[in-house]
Amino acid sequence: MQIDPVVALTARLTQAERRLREARLKHDNQMTGRLLAAISLLNEELFSTVPTSVLGAAELLRVASNSLGEATGPPYAAHLREISTRLSNGSRELRDLIWLRSVQPALTGGLCGNDGIIAAPLIASALQGAARPVMIFRAVLPLTDDDSRMNAPSHRRW
Repeated sequence: MQIDPVVALTARLTQAERRLREARLKHDNQMTGRLLAAISLLNEELFSTVPTSVLGAAELLRVASNSLGEATGPPYAAHLREISTRLSNGSRELRDLIWLRSVQPALTGGLCGNDGIIAAPLIASALQGAARPVMIFRAVLPLTDDDSRMNAPSHRRW
């Protein structure tokens, strides 16, 4: 099974942001410029990538919560972080999906200002990943004597 593309992107984005902080501390303007351009491209790619798992959806919600501003966004950001934590822990609740489906159009419509307009597409993509069916693999138990007799051919050819 392949890793969710959103998870891979957010890992690359986190690494680039860490390198940017280091470059700024060293006053390396050339590296800072290159890293800012790379971060911009990674963010653009993140906005166009649909998660393939609940874990990827959780990452997008975390990014969306970080993008909401201080003026009107804190209660919404806190709720997004709570949902992200639940999804990361493997708990997908119907009430969370309903809340996300209701808040996404409100953010698109201007709730939380420009920050909400930025967060809305991330939430829409996260919903696609969070609403995907979950495949459950069952453990395979070793055959017992009873199982092996049931699978044996009923007649033999001589």
